[in-house]
Amino acid sequence: MTTSSTIVVHANWRCASSSENIDLEAQTITGTHTPFTLPITPEPVRTAPTPTRTPHDTTVDAIDDFFGVSHAARSGEVPPPPYADTGLPVYSAAPNTEPITLAMYLFKFGFLFPPFWVLGVIIFVSPLAAPTDFEPSKSGTERQRLVAIIRDAELKWAKRCVWALVTLLALVGFAAAIALVVLRS
Repeated sequence: MTTSSTIVVHANWRCASSSENIDLEAQTITGTHTPFTLPITPEPVRTAPTPTRTPHDTTVDAIDDFFGVSHAARSGEVPPPPYADTGLPVYSAAPNTEPITLAMYLFKFGFLFPPFWVLGVIIFVSPLAAPTDFEPSKSGTERQRLVAIIRDAELKWAKRCVWALVTLLALVGFAAAIALVVLRS
């Protein structure tokens, strides 16, 4: 069974002079219509791919064994495990995550600009007081609990700033001592 379809080809663009600013979309197309017939070949018969393994295949695949794929899973007899009864997994922050604090940013950015660690040390020695309008919808004890959680996180990162600054100063002092010893000898 051979069928054919006809495609009409349009020809020739005509433009004014090439030195003018020309809008190509607004140009007129002139020319003749020439029919051109393309033969359409029938689609090849598609067959199912040959399986690489059969259910009764007893060969051992070292890679599957390394990653723990069982023979039943290799042969396609076992479906993947369903999700838990709660539905799809939820990817959200755990409720016990610590708050993001200024001291955390000072510690991390201190690797790029070490004077930030000095500011982190200042946070370590300064008290944390909540503003008067901090969480107005919560009770006094709840606000105190939130301030305590934030203060604990601030102190954790401020201690890291102290240790980073002490380490940096020790390395600079050690390098200076070595430079003095080398210069005097």
